This record gives sequence, C-alpha cells and structure tokens, in this order.
Amino acid sequence: MWQERKTLVAAGIGASLLVYYLFKYFKRKTQSDLIPIGIVKELYVYPIKSCKGINVFSFFCHPLGPVSGENFDRFFVVIDGKTGRFYTARQKPVMVTIECSVADNKLTVSSPEGNRATIDIESVRQRNLVKTALLHSNLRTDGLDCGDEAAKFFADALQEPDARLLMYNEGLFTERTCVPHPDWWNNNVPKRADDNAYADLSPYMLTTQASLESLNTHLEQDVSTSNFRPNIVVDGCPAWDEDKWIVVKIGETKLQCFKPCTRCVLTTVDPKTGRKDKDMQPLKKLREFRLAPPGPMREQHRDKPIFGVNAGVDKPGHIHVGQTVYVRYKKSAF
Repeated sequence: MWQERKTLVAAGIGASLLVYYLFKYFKRKTQSDLIPIGIVKELYVYPIKSCKGINVFSFFCHPLGPVSGENFDRFFVVIDGKTGRFYTARQKPVMVTIECSVADNKLTVSSPEGNRATIDIESVRQRNLVKTALLHSNLRTDGLDCGDEAAKFFADALQEPDARLLMYNEGLFTERTCVPHPDWWNNNVPKRADDNAYADLSPYMLTTQASLESLNTHLEQDVSTSNFRPNIVVDGCPAWDEDKWIVVKIGETKLQCFKPCTRCVLTTVDPKTGRKDKDMQPLKKLREFRLAPPGPMREQHRDKPIFGVNAGVDKPGHIHVGQTVYVRYKKSAF
C-alpha cells in the first residue's frame, strides 16, 4: 500500500514537472516567434469620424481605440438629425479638411474657410441628450448630442441643415461589437470581440510605409498615408508584409490582427483639398492587384481591395514614434 502511494506521488510530481517545463518551453517559443520588423513611423488619432486626423508622437492603446491626451479616436460622429444616418467623407469629402481637437475638456472644430466652433464636453454630458447614430449596415451606436453650435457648424460645412454632432459615451446602447467572420482570412481567424466608438469596424488600423511606396510606383500621381487614415504606420519592413501579421508587439503593448483592411471610395479623397479624384485613384489601381485571393475570402470581400490590416488590443499600453515593432506571422499572407 505504501509503495503504491509512493508511486502515485512520484507520478504526480513527474506529471507536474512535465506540465511546468512544457509551459516554459511553449512560452519561450511563443515569445521567440516575435520578430523585429521595423519601427513606428507615424501615429494618428481622428477625434471626429472622417474629419482631419492629428499626427501625434505617442498614444495610449485603449481597447476602444487610441487615446492621445484628451483626444479619443473616432469619439464623435456627424449624423442626419432626422434619420440618424451617419455622414462620412464618402458622401461629404470636404469633411477631411475640417480640423478638430480636444483640450481643456473642450472640442474645437474649424474649417478652411475660417468658421469655428467650440463645444464644452462637460455641458454635453450634463445635458445627457441621447440620440442614435446608424452606421454601416444600419447598426446602431447611441451617443450624446453636442448641441446647436456644433450642429450649425456642420450644417454650414456640409450643406446639410439637419446635421448634428454626437459624442460617444461608454455604457450607452451599441450593437456594433466587432466579431470576426471566419472567411475574413484563409488562415484561422482569431475568435474575439472588440468594441469601438465610431470607427468603421476595428479599434485599430495599421499600414506600412513600404506598401504605400509600392502602390505609388503604379500611380501617375502619388498618394499619401492620409488617403488611408491609419492609426499606426510601420516603416522598415517589406511592402505588403502586413498581409502576414497576426500579432503586433510595440513595447509592452500587444495588438492582434484579425482582418485585412478593405478599401472604398474614401481613399480617392484628396486629404488637402477635400475633392475626389476624377480617375478614382488609388482605388481603381488597387483593384487591379490587391483583391482578395479567389475563394471564400474573395466572396466575402468582393471588389474591395486590401491596404493595411485591422486589429484589436490584447494588452493595452503606451506606444510612441521610433519604437521597434515586433510581429508574429501567420502561415501565409491572408
């Protein structure tokens, strides 16, 4: 009896040690799979959806999206006050020329024509006037109405008399949680769920400098990073390297990629003039060589070409320009 107990104890210890060493092995292996591929070149936050972005040195990677100072990414959205339908630069390309920033608890917006409005955020919260924004597929995310001064500014800027500005408020109703579709990639698509404020889909979007430069070799007129409105631009890796990323680590911050970023007419809007390109570039050229491969992935993304990658946060943290970017690769591109 005593011998049997000793045998059981020894077996238990052996099994525990095996589990421990396997854990240590796989942990080291997982960490070693992270490869340095470049540096953070640029960081952007877009306080109002479709309006001009702010190029920043650093930001905090919050699960809802990047935060720089008091500027939260896509925290505001312009809607039609009667229908709730959102406005973007797809329909109103002039939006990309409207500057916006938050400081001292006040949102300031200004147009190239010199029009300006200042919205006190605390007053917006105190009024607590909840309205509904309908975004893609008529999915709803409620927000707080920002008042008549903001409404007049956007009514004039967009030539839409019923325009209203809404501010995201965590805890209000939303049905826009992003749950990845299994056909977004040919590789295994991560199972996760990400909320954001008023971004199209994911809390983060990353592009690479090399892919931009590669695209420009196909175009008569160069386009800029601002045509694609990323949050994070990586430099130092090969063109289209982002097609293969599954994990991105910058400092202690970890992002997980889960979808290639598919592109629309917004890429054709000149970020300086707010006018669409008459030849539909760079969208037209991207469709020639950056569509998803044939099969279920093509059926999912159809004629929308790929530029960049969508991601969510696995480990929040601060990142800044110049930091080394580490990635873990999928088995293949897409």
